[in-house]
This record gives sequence, C-alpha cells and structure tokens, in this order.
Amino acid sequence: MASSGGVVLLLLLLVAQMSAGDVRYQGDDVREDDSLQPTNLSFIAPHASLPFTKTSAAPPTTDSSNSGDLLPAASMSGTTAFSPGSYRVPTLPPSYELQLILHNVYDRETYDVLEREKDGQAHHTLKSKTANLSCIFDTLTADGYVLDGMKCGRKKNLPQRCFCSDRFCRPYVSISAILQFLSQHNASLTSETLSATRVSVWRTTLPNITVEAAFSFTALPMDDAASEPTPMPLYFSLTGDGSVFLQEEGRISLQYRVLAFHPQTATVAELMLTPPGVFCPVDERKRLPKLANQFTLTMETVIENLGTIAYEHQSYDSEEKFVSYTYRPHLHAQDMLFHIIPSRLNSSDRTYRVVHDFRTGVQYMIDEKTSNCSIEDIPVTALDAAVTDNQNIRLRHASELISLDPNTFIYKGTRTVRGILCDVWVADRGTRKGQYSTVEIYFTHQSWAVEFEVLNKRRQVPVGLSSYVADAKNLKEWSSVVHTYFYEYSDSHPSWKEFDVSPCLKRINRLFLLLTLQTSYSELAHYNLDVAKNSIRNVIASIAGVSPLRITDLFLSSRHVTNELDVWFVLLEKPDVVGHVLKPRPQLLMADAYKLLHDITANNKISIKLDLSPHKMLIVTIKCGSLETTSGALHPTMRHKSLRFVQAGYTAGSMAGLGFSMAILGTCIGIFIGFLLWKHSSSIPYQIKD
Repeated sequence: MASSGGVVLLLLLLVAQMSAGDVRYQGDDVREDDSLQPTNLSFIAPHASLPFTKTSAAPPTTDSSNSGDLLPAASMSGTTAFSPGSYRVPTLPPSYELQLILHNVYDRETYDVLEREKDGQAHHTLKSKTANLSCIFDTLTADGYVLDGMKCGRKKNLPQRCFCSDRFCRPYVSISAILQFLSQHNASLTSETLSATRVSVWRTTLPNITVEAAFSFTALPMDDAASEPTPMPLYFSLTGDGSVFLQEEGRISLQYRVLAFHPQTATVAELMLTPPGVFCPVDERKRLPKLANQFTLTMETVIENLGTIAYEHQSYDSEEKFVSYTYRPHLHAQDMLFHIIPSRLNSSDRTYRVVHDFRTGVQYMIDEKTSNCSIEDIPVTALDAAVTDNQNIRLRHASELISLDPNTFIYKGTRTVRGILCDVWVADRGTRKGQYSTVEIYFTHQSWAVEFEVLNKRRQVPVGLSSYVADAKNLKEWSSVVHTYFYEYSDSHPSWKEFDVSPCLKRINRLFLLLTLQTSYSELAHYNLDVAKNSIRNVIASIAGVSPLRITDLFLSSRHVTNELDVWFVLLEKPDVVGHVLKPRPQLLMADAYKLLHDITANNKISIKLDLSPHKMLIVTIKCGSLETTSGALHPTMRHKSLRFVQAGYTAGSMAGLGFSMAILGTCIGIFIGFLLWKHSSSIPYQIKD
C-alpha cells in the first residue's frame, strides 16, 4: 500500500491535470499486480455548469519511488498531516449516483460499478465481460434482491453480498461502508493544496486491514463564498482481512477510481424497478385486473430477434361461447392465445382464421388466401380450451386466456408503453425444453381512461404483453424478446362477421329464407342495427335448433306495409362433426331445422325479445305464416355481392378503352351509312345524246 503522502501528491497531480484539460500519466512501469490499468476517466461535478474533459489517466502507483518522479515539485506546496479524528470524514449525501471502476488486485479483474441511493433505497450494479450483477435493497434493513443476469432472488446482508452469483461472490465493499469504517476508527488525515484545490486523504491502518479514501475540495462557481468547498470523491482502497467487511474471500485488495459523481439520482420508484422481463418474488400481491367477458382487438407483434412485425385479429365472446383468431403456423409455437412466438419447426407461411364453436365443439379453420376450409372437433390442445375432469373441454375464462394462473403474476411497477403510463405485472413461466421464460402484461394506469364511444370510458384496459426467453444454461441475457401490443380494443360483443363460417358450410348445402317481423325499420335503426341483427340471429337459431353460426347473410329491408320488416337470411347445413365439450347442444339437419321453424311460425304469432342495448329491450312479433323460401338471385345480400363483383370487375382503364373502341366503331358505322346514302343519291337515271 502506498504511503499517504504519495497518494496525496498523485491525486493532486490528477486534479491539476484534469483542470488543465488533457494530461496523461507517464507511469509506464505501473505494476499490474497492485494497481489499476490505464482507462478513460470522466469526472462529473455536481453542477452541470462545470464540465470536465475526458482524460486518459492511471491511478496512483503503490511504488512511492515512481510516484515522486511524476510531480512538478516547483508548483506543489508542502504536505500537512493532522492528528487522527481531528477532522470529520466526509459522508455521501442522502441522494447520489456514483460511477466507479473497481479493480480486484488479487484476482486481476476490473469491473464497472454504479451505486445509486435515495431516501434509504439503493441500487448497485456491477458489470464486466463475464458478469452482470445488480442488487436492490433497503439500506436500513439490508434486505433486498440480487439480480444475476435475468434471474432474481431474495438476499440478506446487503450490500456486502450484492455481487454474489450462484457460483461465487465477487468481493465488494460499498463506498458508504468504507466511509463509515474510517469515521468509526478515527482515520488520520493528510492534506495537500494546489492553487485553489485541496486534496485530502483519510487513512486507517489496523493490524489486519488498511483503508484509504481521497477527496478533493474545490470551490465551485455556484458555491457560496463563505461556505466550505464541496468534497468530491476521487479514490478509495482497502487491503487486508475481508471478514472486517463481512466478506467471504479471506484476504482482499480492492481499489476504486471515481469516474462520475452526482448528488442527485432517479426517483425511489425508478431505483426499485427491475429490468424488463426479470421476475423477483415478493410477499405483497396486487391483483391482476380482470379481462372483459367479451372483446375484440387487433394485435401488433414485434419479434425483436427476427426483425419481424405481424398483425392479428382476435374476438372472444364467453356468453355466446365463440372465439375467432388469426393463426400463423410459422409464428405460433407456444400456448398463448394473446401472443405469438416464432416456431422453429413449421415453415409454412399460410395465414388462417380459426373459429371455435364451444356450443358444439367444432373448429373451423379457413385459409384467408384461398378460402379453403377444414372442419374438425376442437383439439384438446387448443389455446382457448381447458380440459375438464372427464377429458371434455370447455371455453377458457377470459382470465385464463394468457395460459397462466392470474395468481402467479406479481405487480412490478409502472412503465411507459407506447407513450401510455401502464401498470406492469410479471410471471415466471419456469424452464421448458432448456429455455427459461417470463411474461409481462400491461394495463393502463388508473389515472388513464380509454374512450370507446361518446361518454363511454374504461380504465385498467389491457395494452399488451411481452415474453422473454433465455437459454437455461446462459441467463446473462434474453435470447428472444417478443412484444405484443393491443389496438382497437373493445369490450362490447364482437360482430358476427368475426365468426363467419359460411365458406365452410355453404359448400355442403344452404337454404335461402325470408320471414317478416311486425315492427318498423326505423325503430331498429334508432338504436343499433348491428345489435338488432345479432339479436334476431340468436332468436332464429334458437327456434330452429341450430348454432347461430349457421344463420348467415342476414339482411333487413322495410316493406310497403307500415310497421313490417322483412328478414332475409341463409340457413346452412350442419357439419358432420361433434366435439367433446361439456353439455354439447344438439344440432338439427338443415331440412329438420327448416321444418321446425316453419311449423312454429306457420300457425302461431311468435313474440320474440330483442336486446337493443343494456337498458333497452324490444318485444316484436313474427308474422304468422310469413316464412318462405326464396332463391339466391332474389336474396338482397347475393344481389349486392353480384353488383360489387361487377363494379369491381372493370377498372377505369378498361372502361376508357371500351369507350374509345365504341367511338371508333360508331365512326366506322357512320361512314358506311353515309357512303350508302351517297351511292343511292348518285344513281339517278340519265341519258347521253349526240
């Protein structure tokens, strides 16, 4: 260990050189076994108006013979020594940020260390080529968390054990502990003044350990002229028995060089916030908000490691027991309906729309490019299916759609996502197939409101979720990060267009039908036609004994007769599949369903209830004997489709070409007719005489 005078002189030279701007140490013979290696030094004063230029500097060497050669003796005043305890050891402020380079002399390792503390809460970080460790703790109880890469565990006796991984502990003593030790052991003081800068070194030498701390005292422009200069930490060192500081490494030798010091730091909430994706167990729980029993949303999924963005659409209705979602085999590889994870096994680039009918247990998978369709029972492994005790399946509740128990999520804090202040919950999914993963889910903060309609606002709305995956053998960083953000979220009942399976069933057989309701079109339009049509669809399906998915192409038109409304619709044939669901609803064949509907409406006036809004219910009557079959050519929806097809079949260019061709044809016909007329007028008989 260098003498106090040598350390003071070297630190004075360092301060003088930093003030001059760009000066380097010349100690090329610094020994690697007991001093720091040369590195970039950037010292930041507490006041932003006093910047320091980055310089390349080496720390004080422990060889006093070499250190004396480095000093400009003509400019240096004499060294002053004070009796132990005569001057108080400086302390760190309640809020500070300290950036250090730590050199472990015995292990010949160098680390970047960042200490941040505020109001009794601390966050210390150590990084190197082989380590990425952090600890978050309460300075009063010394309890907190230690983060080793992406893993987090609870620890005590912090910060002494801050940088302990599963394999071993890296020796470290916090700066506050060093200063407290010097204060308790009446450290001796050696001081040196150069121009207006004073550097002081406090030192305590015991039989089993030696500790030093160096500060510069510089009058800053913003300091009061009558006040004491601000102490700036420069250098710390300790050598001896590590058990003095509760270290387990035996004898230690640590040297600290201060790179930057700020008397203020982040807020307490920011200090306590762990990195994204990291799960730290806590005792107190804040419950995850409940999802609505029905919703529609568009998902934007960002796959960072692939540089890919994908869009999907999902609809969920627990009351009707229907689910519709976009399915991409090459992206869906894990059991999360709200999230897509790239698959390494499936290279298909097809996109499918999947509709699950949990009333009948039937799955419809429609190719969005070709409209080809496959019909089968809902698989037990479906993302929205839960297996019951008797091996049947049921529709998952909304809270189960993330495929994790909501009680496993812990509240992590707040974070800004897409510019929205969100509450963040995180869950540990454990290790599967050699991969460790966690999931975060975001809800809008209570102070934010999402407006769906006029004067219709919701709070605690889901904003998105993220999954983090790391190799179980290397938890230093995430190997895959996927973010899914929710757009166009609505918690009202999804439109029936989301569950349209007509491409699958109309190829089997279908029947065009018409019946009349004794109500006016304007009365339904006054509320919401889509809601009215959904309610009418449910009523017709209930009377006919079929799934509402088999009632399609529903169209409303007013009649000449006052207070009468025609309902055009198509009845589809039932699929030849029965799923394994709890209490499946029997399905009638198309012919039987039509006969039942006809028999009920032929001789009776059937009153039906239409739910037009949460607070409005309308009772209407089906006109007796109004049910009749019609043809596809007369069905309004089919006519509109044909018209749209014709309109979409001719572009502006083709119409211009057609007009030009017709103009040429008309001109030719006109010339031909003119020639005939001229020929006819020129054929008058005449006689030539001699």
